[in-house]
Amino acid sequence: MKKLLFPLMAVALATVMPASADDTPLGESMESLNDAYKAMRRTDDAAEGAQLARDAQAALLKAFGETPELVEKGGHPEGKEKAMAAYRTQIAQALVSMCEIEAAFLAGEKDKVQELIGSLRDAKKKGHGEFMEDE
Repeated sequence: MKKLLFPLMAVALATVMPASADDTPLGESMESLNDAYKAMRRTDDAAEGAQLARDAQAALLKAFGETPELVEKGGHPEGKEKAMAAYRTQIAQALVSMCEIEAAFLAGEKDKVQELIGSLRDAKKKGHGEFMEDE
């Protein structure tokens, strides 16, 4: 009886709980990007750091083709077309930064890696401020 009760409770909770932004393809890509970003900040291993940068690049490439929910709903003040152009520009700039981080890891330039990673924090704040709804 207990073996049956737990799965039923899990299914019931899953149907009652609201979907979060992470449940979207864009949310999943951003979660992968965030995981790689956090790990890059902590690693001293050049090969691992370069692989994490490539993982972040893959997440950004997936995100490039997505539409932020705020834009999809028509909630962006610039309108959908201008908002999407700005969104894709920011994603592309982040992709270039991740390529630079990968190259810096491979060149053994730890100070440059940290400088580049630090600059991404401001880009993240800008993107979230422009393309995410306040909760």
